[in-house]
Formats: sequence, C-alpha cells, structure tokens
Amino acid sequence: MQESDNVVRNYVHKLKFQVKDTLLAARYGFNVRNIWVFWKGIVQAWVVWAFFAYAGFLAAGDSVADRFAAARLCPVPDSLFMTNIPSVILLVLGTLLAFYIYMITALKVSRLTFEQLRGDQFFSEADARRFCRSNWKAVVATPLVIAAGIATGILAIFVIGLLGRIPSVGPVLAGLLAIPAWILGLFLVLALVGLLLSVFLVPVITATTKGDTFECLFEVFSIVTSQPMRLFRGIVTGLFVRVIALVVFSFFAWGSVTIVSSVLYRTSGIQGFGDTMESGFSRMAPEVVPFYSSIFNPISSTGHVDSSRDGLAGLLVSLSGAAILLALWAYWLSSGTAQWTIMYLGARYNRDREDLLLRAEEEEYREFSRLYNSTTTTTTTTTTGGAGRETE
Repeated sequence: MQESDNVVRNYVHKLKFQVKDTLLAARYGFNVRNIWVFWKGIVQAWVVWAFFAYAGFLAAGDSVADRFAAARLCPVPDSLFMTNIPSVILLVLGTLLAFYIYMITALKVSRLTFEQLRGDQFFSEADARRFCRSNWKAVVATPLVIAAGIATGILAIFVIGLLGRIPSVGPVLAGLLAIPAWILGLFLVLALVGLLLSVFLVPVITATTKGDTFECLFEVFSIVTSQPMRLFRGIVTGLFVRVIALVVFSFFAWGSVTIVSSVLYRTSGIQGFGDTMESGFSRMAPEVVPFYSSIFNPISSTGHVDSSRDGLAGLLVSLSGAAILLALWAYWLSSGTAQWTIMYLGARYNRDREDLLLRAEEEEYREFSRLYNSTTTTTTTTTTGGAGRETE
C-alpha cells in the first residue's frame, strides 16, 4: 500500500487484528460519551415501547389508569391483551420502533468507537448524528431483507406441504422435493444465524465502511461463513473481559450508593435511602420484578424492604436507582458495540488484508487535499485575473 506509506505514514493505531484485540472492548466501551448515547437510547426505546403497550391495553378495553398503578413504567401484556388483534399490532409496532432506536443508537456508538480507534477524540455525538442521517437506511433495510428471505423460504416449504396434500400424486411430489426442501432448510438455518448476528454486525459494518444494504448483506454472510471460529473466539474473549468490567463498575456504583446513604443518614437522619435506590427498578417495574430486587444483588431478598421510602421523595429516589441501572446496561451495550466493532475490523483485515481504519484516514486525506487544492486553484485564478485587469 504505497499510498498509505506516503500519505499517512505516521498514522498508527493499537489494533493487531487478532482475537485478543477484543480485550480492549471493556476500555473503549467505558467512555462517558458512548454510555450517555446508549443511556438516552435505552430511555427512548423504553418510553416508545411503553407508550404502544399502554395503547394496546386501551385498545383491548382495559383501564390505563389501573394498569399504570399496577405496572407503572413497564406493563406486561396479559392474556386479554394478546387475544386482541389491534393490541397485538400496536405491541409489534412499538417493539419494532424500539428495535429501530437500538439499531440507530448502536450505529452512533459504533461510529464513535471507530473514530476513537482512529485517534479522533473530538468526534462528537452531533457528528455521529449527522453520520446516521446519511447512513441509516442500510441499518434498517438489511435485517428486513434477511427476514423477507426467511419468510420466502418458509413459504416455499409451505407450498411443498400443500402439494403433498394432493390425492395420490401429492406424496410422490413431496418425496421428489424432499432433498430440495432439505437444502432450502439449510439456507434457512444460515439465514436465521445471519439475522441474529446482523443485529450486532450491520451497525458496525455501516459505521466502518459506510456501505449500502447490498454490502451489509454480503459482509454479514461472508464473515459468518468464512470466519465462524474467529467470531466465536472473539465473542467468548470479549464477553469474559466485559463481564469482569461490569462487575467492577457495579462494585463502584454500589460503593457510591453506600457512601451517599451513610452520609445522608448521619447528616439529615434520612433512613432507607440506599435500599430505596437499589430497589428502584422493582418499584418502577413491579410486574417485571415483583419482589425486592437490588440492582447490585438481585437475589439478596424475596420481600419488600421495610425501610424503603414512599411518597414523592421515594419516587424520585427510585427513579434515580432505575437511572443507575440503565447506566450499567448502557455500559454493557457500549462495550458490546465496541467489541463487535473491533471484531469486524479484525475479521475484515484477516479476510481481505484491508485496514479499514487506514482506509478512512486515506479517504479523509484525499477529501482534504481536494478541498485544499480547489481553494488554492480558485485563489490563484482570482489573483491572476485581477493582475490582468490591472495591466489593461
């Protein structure tokens, strides 16, 4: 790569394009900006899903006020809800919109991580939003195309089943088409794996290559089929270090809550502050967590804590506890996005010997050179024209 040596010969990054690079995921995920982006994304997805869930209860003829008193911020659909078609449609729509918010948030964080890997610490959330506005289509379209392909394959097997119901001739036709149906089933299994991994890979592919839907489809199945063991080792290695990092982060968060609770008790006499904060999620989502569930030790108790506070003060403290839990979740998602970004960069280099970080640097340099040369040429032309008029 002669151009790389000449143009950006001083450009270096810390990746060796090996599986052990995924150990960096915990560190790159622990970025306040990335965690904040995912925290907001979780809240937005949660609000959207809850809104459509409550709309579904309303469509089913249930009392929204009663449901909110029982479920608060996370309603769980019951049997009456699931037997009402409009309610189910609203729930599916809300789930898809929440999933869309997650995918776009993952695209933002993946691009932020990509720029971090390049050494650009000044790439802001606003820059990531502008990038998403230009590249969101592939993130949405790729899983839909894979899902449509799976639905088409299942429909084809369904047609074979219908042919098998033809009297006399049907069983013979089904027997003749057994092998093609089996081969189609193999492709369906691969497509299901691709659909699952596309949730993690498509935002990363788009963030690192700015690729369209076709490129995302090709990359997903190419990486899955050509480097499955590399993906497996990367997933295991990344999960190992991320779990340790999450435990450490949770320990620090628990220590902070303990210190704050202890100081408040000794200075103002407020009791149960820490317990109320730790059980905040169970108070905000009692149907999901019906018993006391500490965000730092979920199996610590099976009953409500007597010292937990009630009223407006208790509500605010519980919301604060739920926000802390969301921060832990946001770190987990941020580190996961960093892990998949690093894994894809390594897989791409291992397959094509192409450094996407270096390619982005070259593209940026060429764009800078084009703009700079264009400005220089314009200035020179203006100066020459002015000199000619002065001579006349």
